[in-house]
Amino acid sequence: MSGGRQDLAALSEGQAVDEVYLLARKQVFTTKGGKPYGALRLADQSGEVEAKLWEQAEELLGPVAPGMAVRVAGRVQVYNGQTQLVLTALCAQPQVDPSQFLPASPHTAAELWERLETTRAGVREPHIKRLLKVFFEDPEFRRAFERAPAAKAAHHAYVRGLLEHTASVAGLALLVAGHYPHLDRDLLLAGALLHDIGKTEELVLGPPLDYSDAGRLEGHVVLGVRMLDARLTRLKGFPPALAGQLRHMLISHHGTEEFGSPQKPKTAEALALHQVDDLDAKTAMVREAIAAGNGEARWSSFHRLLERHIYTGPIAWDQDAPQPADEPERAAQPTACLPGLFDRAPGGQGEG
Repeated sequence: MSGGRQDLAALSEGQAVDEVYLLARKQVFTTKGGKPYGALRLADQSGEVEAKLWEQAEELLGPVAPGMAVRVAGRVQVYNGQTQLVLTALCAQPQVDPSQFLPASPHTAAELWERLETTRAGVREPHIKRLLKVFFEDPEFRRAFERAPAAKAAHHAYVRGLLEHTASVAGLALLVAGHYPHLDRDLLLAGALLHDIGKTEELVLGPPLDYSDAGRLEGHVVLGVRMLDARLTRLKGFPPALAGQLRHMLISHHGTEEFGSPQKPKTAEALALHQVDDLDAKTAMVREAIAAGNGEARWSSFHRLLERHIYTGPIAWDQDAPQPADEPERAAQPTACLPGLFDRAPGGQGEG
């Protein structure tokens, strides 16, 4: 293979493939002649592709399961108008973290933490500073917060999505607090930084990205309030009234009962938090709808959550505007596998 990674979305017909991907699905079927074959779906950050394994299907697929990283060899084929991989070899890669094949924030963790910590450093109220410290200087919480998505599908539904969303909401809260002097700046910033902490327990990367049992049973609002209370018990002398204000902000940040808030926002800071949270989430939905580009010319497909089509055409109406350059290839080499397994020549379509 070449020096760059073989992303699934960039594969072309006839291309030889030797790469590590996420096994998203596997099934074993039988041909008309009674021979078992494998029908798989492989995934990476660029997309997903169907694959067929015509030889040794039961032997090679037995040790692997969906959600594992696997190394595959084969060739790209277009069959019935669809790109697929015809595999000659496959083996598990247990030392490879499967989550690296999930979509991730375009921003690095270091960049996002710098944004979040800059906002946190501006908090002056001593009790709130202590509270934020016990969260964001706890290594275990910090690791979970950094990896977590912000949603399963609605917005920022990818690795580091929660960190990206929180840093953005906190930045918006800082601007809003500066514009409206009647708002308690530190209280609003605390709410912005903590409003979605329950998502570290509500969602799991899998793969696939999904809800945890606790997430399905309780949801991130309840989980977040419980996490908040657990930290508050460790902070002697924390004012009960301030704790109540913070609980209310977490409880009400979705705005209405219809969207999962047990209470509507009933303080100025809680209402402001709901508005900036909603703004960031909906702006991300619009951005992702535009990026998908799978609707009519100049319009996205109908967005179920936004309940509308989104205009995707050029704002300046300039058809000759230069296009952004492609990202450089990511250098990656597949991990070593069983000797000789990847030396066989790729096979054909098979019996079908």
